[in-house]
Amino acid sequence: MELAAAKQEGFVSKHLTKTNTDGTASRKRLLAVIGILTRFGRKNNRDAVRKAWMSSGAALKKLEDDKGIIIRFVIGRSPNRGDSSDKDIDNENRQTNDFMILENHVEAPEENSKKTKLFFAHAADTWDAEFYAKVNDDVYVNIDALGSMLGAYLDKPRVYIGCMKSGEVFSEPTHKWYEPDWWKFGDGKSYFRHASGEMFVISQAVAQFISINRAILRTYAHDDVSVGSWFIGLDVKHIDEAKFCCSSWSSGAICAAV
Repeated sequence: MELAAAKQEGFVSKHLTKTNTDGTASRKRLLAVIGILTRFGRKNNRDAVRKAWMSSGAALKKLEDDKGIIIRFVIGRSPNRGDSSDKDIDNENRQTNDFMILENHVEAPEENSKKTKLFFAHAADTWDAEFYAKVNDDVYVNIDALGSMLGAYLDKPRVYIGCMKSGEVFSEPTHKWYEPDWWKFGDGKSYFRHASGEMFVISQAVAQFISINRAILRTYAHDDVSVGSWFIGLDVKHIDEAKFCCSSWSSGAICAAV
């Protein structure tokens, strides 16, 4: 039913404002939802992000109200449900109220691609926004520059924005970036073009596609490759944005990896 409704809408973003039956305009759609993927034992990273660019408390709420940007740390649950790791996150969230806790996701390094998929699905289900962004918890973001840049793409219904790259597919199990499904990528052993996993953005229509098809979207060893694979056969505009090359520290960059 959801897929049929989405097809009827054509996965096209609605207007920034909605008109009520009495002719008045209701609350504007959010500009962006940013998910900062984090893990257990990374509280120092989260505190640094809060201090540097995310804000907290009233300032975080003001960012939502004034700029239409929602920011949440994204984390799953411990394999040992209810243990000290889970309790530490719950306690931290009671103090900061800035987490999206994926209750049905178990934290594990090899499950990071599924975690990214669930973030986009849950974010699209929870918030009505023009864009959805994934960021690592060791990346700093210039929020004002990000907002200005996204404004240029409001008229594009299906976009995938990031620092586009390719790279070697590693078939050796001992390699750091080992890809168990290496044979699927052909004799050239090179990944297709995809956005670097440090930070990338997708528009609402694309996030809705992920939400609707979450059960059948294949994930690979790396989340950036997984996300890129979902859009290869779709009418999605790939935008190679140098300002999202967080590791380059280039002039005018929107993000910086530390």
